Amino acid sequence: MASFDVAVGITQSGINTTLESFFGNSTAQSKIFKQKISQDVEGIAVVVEFVIEKVPTVLLTSPSDEKWQASYGADGVQKTGKPPTNNVFQVLLSSVKVTGTIAGVSVTGTGEIEVYAQFSLAKNVLNVTGLSVWLDESKWKKDGITKAIVNAIIIPHALDTVNGLMNAIPFPQIPTQYTTTTFQDPILGITNENELVLATSMKTSEAANLDDYTPPPSEEIYLQAGISLINTVLEEKLSNLPLEASDSSGGSAAKASAEIKGTLKSAVGKISGGKTLVSLSIIDISGYGQLSGTATTIAKTVLCPIGTAIDAISDPKNWDKVVSSFSIEYKPNPLDIPFTAKVTTKESVEVSIGEIDSVQIIAAPKWSGVIGSALAAAAAGFVDLLSAIFKGKIVNDIIKNNAQDIEVWKNASVTKQIEGINVTLSAEPGAALVPQGDNYIIEGFSIAFS
Repeated sequence: MASFDVAVGITQSGINTTLESFFGNSTAQSKIFKQKISQDVEGIAVVVEFVIEKVPTVLLTSPSDEKWQASYGADGVQKTGKPPTNNVFQVLLSSVKVTGTIAGVSVTGTGEIEVYAQFSLAKNVLNVTGLSVWLDESKWKKDGITKAIVNAIIIPHALDTVNGLMNAIPFPQIPTQYTTTTFQDPILGITNENELVLATSMKTSEAANLDDYTPPPSEEIYLQAGISLINTVLEEKLSNLPLEASDSSGGSAAKASAEIKGTLKSAVGKISGGKTLVSLSIIDISGYGQLSGTATTIAKTVLCPIGTAIDAISDPKNWDKVVSSFSIEYKPNPLDIPFTAKVTTKESVEVSIGEIDSVQIIAAPKWSGVIGSALAAAAAGFVDLLSAIFKGKIVNDIIKNNAQDIEVWKNASVTKQIEGINVTLSAEPGAALVPQGDNYIIEGFSIAFS
């Protein structure tokens, strides 16, 4: 089972789409796919034009043993044994045309060439190295292009061209800037014979592996972030957040006032039913309430004028109020609230918590004094006031405001250049990350040429 906290990848289709864009670029046509070569080979003057006539195609699989053993390296030495097993792939040039002169004699040859190459990591940066080239030497020989010229010109040029093309494709990078999270060294792998993936885990997680890896279903170039990474940031930002809010309802005759205090113990992100949610756990919730106004004074005085006079002397601040302190529970507990993760114009990904529509508050205040009929309505609606404070001011105000635009990672665009062509990989600002299964959210990328 695959295990990682963040991974970036590009599918075989994504690579081939990018190569197709290269092939359609006029500058690339004139400088990469069509080149003139002048070289002396064993004392023979060779002047040829090397033209890749069709879009190169990548297969993220190793060549057969037979093809590998019939291929040649840049040194002209034929390969033996089995091809390397680590991240070797094929670039198929289905139609390559070579025209020109050899020792002043005109030659023209057309054939297919297969380049075998390997992905690797150098200081955690993706690198492509051409290993060997397969072609039908007997066919080229019939066209007047000898083995010496094939080995000295065609094979090295094919390797150089493929190296340049493949290394010019901007591969998405694992972000290097997080809040305070640190990561293990990344691993690299071709998975499912269909995508190239670079993955890592937080140092607090188990080591990354790509066994039985599942890619996103609809992105060709992407980043997968584990919900554990989101939770690390939420914990840093929201854990043990103090909560306090108050409000009142009614008028001067009969007024109900309430205050709620508590602590946001935890905020844990999850994916459920295709939705991204944060489960809030609030602890140590207490309430304080009071009923006040002229109706309170009248009720106390009529029912017990002596007691009212004593209250006024002993408790001058609260003699005209009915008060209560009590505990509060809420349902559901934990409380699920939606969150979104979006790409920003600052080339980062930020998380924001949304709002809840409803919550059930359970509280049983025991008032300190007599409640007359004039205060009955205010007392009866007190729990509704608590619900409004908890929902509106605690959850949808304090917690929400502390969980807006929380940067999870920096995600700078990647630009590479070849023959004056800028090739840029970036995420679209404003684009929302979408869930994959129960563990990951997905960010998509696109490649542009300029």
